[in-house]
Amino acid sequence: MEILSNSWVDMSILIFLSYCSTIYSFIKLKRTKKKLENSEKYNHTLEVLNDDIRCFRHDFNNMVTTIGGYVTSEDMVGLKKYYTNLECDCKHLNNLSVLSPKLINDPGIYNLLTKKYLKAEQSGIKLSIEAFLDFNKLQMNIYSFTRILGIFLDNAIEAASKTDKKIINIYFRDDKHNNRQLAIIENSYSDKNIDIEEIFKKNKTYKENHSGLGLFEVRKLLKKNNNLNLYTCKDNNFFKQQLEIYYPKS
Repeated sequence: MEILSNSWVDMSILIFLSYCSTIYSFIKLKRTKKKLENSEKYNHTLEVLNDDIRCFRHDFNNMVTTIGGYVTSEDMVGLKKYYTNLECDCKHLNNLSVLSPKLINDPGIYNLLTKKYLKAEQSGIKLSIEAFLDFNKLQMNIYSFTRILGIFLDNAIEAASKTDKKIINIYFRDDKHNNRQLAIIENSYSDKNIDIEEIFKKNKTYKENHSGLGLFEVRKLLKKNNNLNLYTCKDNNFFKQQLEIYYPKS
């Protein structure tokens, strides 16, 4: 009986170790898959950036000649219109260069931003990103941060897509003077009567076929963290969400 018992224990240990090995291999495979997905997205971004830069260089002489024509004829109105289009192209190139794993140095955040950027681009939205923040030193849980960021971006894309200007601006900053990290999303919007308090209530939504739970979930996540603050505001041009993550003085 004792021999049988020992054999059963040994077999149980082997089964357990085999199970652990399988789980570890599965996790490792998922991580590898995620890295490959991120690499593919980054390679796609680099390919688009490279093509755009080559086109930009190819047209550079033509651009200078065109600008020279406006300057020579002192046509400031035409020059301003031309410069506006040129500036738009330059911003597009800058955004693609920002979408780099070296600047957005958290794989989850990078993947989320890349996906939302491509979604916005497909809707004709001019989306700009400024990243001056080390995401590896983010002072809040990545899971909560990406949930909040994802909700804000989905709302911004939907609202901006219904406007003529179609603009979204994203800023990530480390405000060391006030000991806080900032994630700011502002977008053009059409409904100027939107109530910035009501939108956070459960089942409250200004959008068709929506449950109104997104911003309600944001408020729940904020309450779970005592170092977070959300500043929501609007003006004639933009609706703005500013997530403030406070950290102790060093």
